[in-house]
Amino acid sequence: MKYWSKSTLTIYKYLSTMSNSIDRIIEENSKNSNSAILQKYQTTQYQASKIIDLIDRKRKMVNLKVIAEDVVSRLKKSDRRIITLVFFDGIKSEVVADMMGISLRTFFRRKANALNQFTLILEALGYDSEFFEGEYSLENWFMSIYNTCVSKDYQTDDVLNKYLIKCMFNEISKVGVKFNTYLV
Repeated sequence: MKYWSKSTLTIYKYLSTMSNSIDRIIEENSKNSNSAILQKYQTTQYQASKIIDLIDRKRKMVNLKVIAEDVVSRLKKSDRRIITLVFFDGIKSEVVADMMGISLRTFFRRKANALNQFTLILEALGYDSEFFEGEYSLENWFMSIYNTCVSKDYQTDDVLNKYLIKCMFNEISKVGVKFNTYLV
């Protein structure tokens, strides 16, 4: 379950951008659904199916964001601070340790404890492995990050974050629109 937790927190800071990008893609697809060129190659049913798929993906992203925020709000203040600074704000571990006036070793110990607490609260709220597998196992962008966490158990979040961005962009770009034009 710790890998689901780490994946959720790693993905968190990108969810708003991804959600907004999906909105723009949906809007663009809707505007173009009546064009003669698209009608020649794609049916209305195909366009609608594509939009419904994007809406479902957005729902999953929004739900993940709400779940993460709910769990973090239930953490004790010191754990919440570490999770927020590292995963939500993207501040490097060394900087957070300096900000907190603790050694890097102590910081990593506290970060591991905060992740543990996050996992325990997540499970207590009913978001267990079965939930994540049922909801996100078909989402390649999420599963790529999850599998990376499992196989590498990254301590350096920068490497994982760069990999995450690549996975999410590649997955969303499969809808047939250049994703980069939709980034905020």
